[in-house]
Amino acid sequence: MFASVLLLAGCAITSRSFAPEPIIDVHLHAMLLEESDPPNEHFCMEYLSHAPAIDPGRQDLLPTLAEWRRDPDCPVVVKPAESDEANMSETIKVLREKNIIGIVSGSRELVAKWYAAEPDRIIPSRRFFLGRDKDSPEQLAEAFKAGEFKVLGEVGNQYFGYAPNAPEFEPYWAMAAANDLPVGIHIGYMPPGAGYWQIGSRISLSDPLLLEDVLIRHPRLRVYIMHSGYPQIERTIALMQAYPQVYSDTGMLHAILTKRGYEDFLARMFDAGLGKRLMFGTDQIIWPDMIGIAIEMIESSDVLSATQKRDLLYNNAANFFRIDENGAIN
Repeated sequence: MFASVLLLAGCAITSRSFAPEPIIDVHLHAMLLEESDPPNEHFCMEYLSHAPAIDPGRQDLLPTLAEWRRDPDCPVVVKPAESDEANMSETIKVLREKNIIGIVSGSRELVAKWYAAEPDRIIPSRRFFLGRDKDSPEQLAEAFKAGEFKVLGEVGNQYFGYAPNAPEFEPYWAMAAANDLPVGIHIGYMPPGAGYWQIGSRISLSDPLLLEDVLIRHPRLRVYIMHSGYPQIERTIALMQAYPQVYSDTGMLHAILTKRGYEDFLARMFDAGLGKRLMFGTDQIIWPDMIGIAIEMIESSDVLSATQKRDLLYNNAANFFRIDENGAIN
């Protein structure tokens, strides 16, 4: 009897000792399936290596890409959730199982719904696209002070023809700096064909150095560059080395690059001395299984030490967002 009690106690201790270490995903989305383009898109891992080359004289570019994205022919395909409710519930299930805190961005209404469903693991973030969303800086500041959201992002101005230093966005930068409001801005990668299906989007607006004048005007601004400005990584490195308050995230890079390409990116950022400011993100939209895949790619990495992996998966984001041991932003 006594031996059995010891055995059971030992199992409990072992179970607790192997509980997953905490993770912060700084780039999660609360989105409806219909918001993906095309709807119900199946995601092809190593996306850029498998995306079809287009012969514009014989193929209609957007329909060809849309058809491929609905049913891509590639070795690893991540299926979308079956419904909007499933997208939320399955994503929350992953957060719980893998001990993740997620910075979840989206519309005011949908983020509020997700947050109500899992307030202990979701930090609400307000999506904002200049040229589409109508909230003024004053309205956003009021909502932030009321506790509706803790982060401004994803800021997707690039998709509507605005550079990071666009004069039209300057009042928003000033508001964020004045209120100590963290901002995550999309700079860099756009899916193949984006310049055609999203009028105004331009890859030429993706230069990370376009943030420099903003940083000069607002030295107290807390900002992180989503996707680390890929493919203009060298410019991201130059900016981050010169401005030690700037962070970046891994974003979609685990999914669009080859394994070797992703490892090269991680090594380049850490070798450049930025290992304390690169944060983990998945850019999960409608594919809950994407989160686990992204974590595994970090945990199995051959180029990062155990300490570097913990910095990337948790410590750096905890510092940037000032997240305490209870998962709350201070």
